[in-house]
Amino acid sequence: MYTQVWKNCHASVCQLSFINARGVCVDTLTGFKVKNYLITSHNAFTMDKAQLVEIAFVGEDANTVTASMRIPYAEFNNEHRIGVLNNNGYYAVYDIDFQEFQKIPGLQLSKRREFTIGSQVVSMVFCCGLSSLSLRQGYISSLGTNNDGNRFIHVDGHLSYGNGGAPLIDPQTLEVIGILTYRDIPATSSFKQIIDAVSFNLQELKKVETSVKFGGIDPIQVLIANQNQLKLLAKSIYKYSMTNHPMAVTLDRIITFFDEDVIYHSEGTKASEEESDIFFA
Repeated sequence: MYTQVWKNCHASVCQLSFINARGVCVDTLTGFKVKNYLITSHNAFTMDKAQLVEIAFVGEDANTVTASMRIPYAEFNNEHRIGVLNNNGYYAVYDIDFQEFQKIPGLQLSKRREFTIGSQVVSMVFCCGLSSLSLRQGYISSLGTNNDGNRFIHVDGHLSYGNGGAPLIDPQTLEVIGILTYRDIPATSSFKQIIDAVSFNLQELKKVETSVKFGGIDPIQVLIANQNQLKLLAKSIYKYSMTNHPMAVTLDRIITFFDEDVIYHSEGTKASEEESDIFFA
């Protein structure tokens, strides 16, 4: 069964690498193609340090790149984004109707709204910045809803850096039933608290730097360096730590957009951004 899932779905899953001005990859996400659109995590909206985004699909061996292209991040986010930035839906949709991706097949979205705990599920993810696609299997362990009304499928398994935006697939129908979210985990709030505390400490230290010296050494600079090291350590631990509580947002808010009568007018032209915003608000 899992072999068939891999053969039928691997070609539609891609890695998004966000590259800064120095050519360094600062973050990665997983995404997947549906029709001529790319679906991924809402974290794609907030890659502030990125200058470029590279989109790459791989072949059946999980490594050979079958199609790829680089786009300026500002262009990707401003011109190819579908809908509004703050959609509170834990997903992002981009128009990737490019010649480079014409031969890439798309996945099918499930219109199911009811899910059974204990059902088997499969995900395809790019892990920890590596360029190889991985197949993971598990089962639905729970279901939940947050304060914004988003419904989530809880999966028995684990998630790591790079997994956000990956498709959660029903292995029986080969349809996508959810979008994995990695950054929105319990550790996120703790990480933000640490970063906020360090940022506050740095602001206070900068107010008094160079005012005190002992034996030619500025102790404030030592403390500033210490706080910066603490920030780097916290980011590294948060970035590469795994969570054993993976969740996937259901497709309730996104499925309407992919109905044929929503994407296209009767004349066959694409819906305007204003119309798209209605479905993504």
